[in-house]
Amino acid sequence: MEQLNLGDLNFEVHTTSHRGHTPEEIAEFALDKIMYVSKDANPLIKEQAEAFKGHIRHVLVHHLKIAVKSDRTTLANKLREAGHSELIKSILDL
Repeated sequence: MEQLNLGDLNFEVHTTSHRGHTPEEIAEFALDKIMYVSKDANPLIKEQAEAFKGHIRHVLVHHLKIAVKSDRTTLANKLREAGHSELIKSILDL
């Protein structure tokens, strides 16, 4: 991850090598935008917040995996319609 700061604009760049981002990585990106737990928070509140964040992480990963599977199914159907059935197994095995 690389952080860039251009005046009032702050953004992060996340890259991979020879692959896309995993559902787990994307869930972490989303969690960073959804909630932040201060290091200075009351320990009891911090513990509850971290537990809630873990639950949200699990929900996000689960639904992102469903989205990936659904998209691959759509792609497989498009390949079948275009007469490229031989490619479907490769797509579904990813």
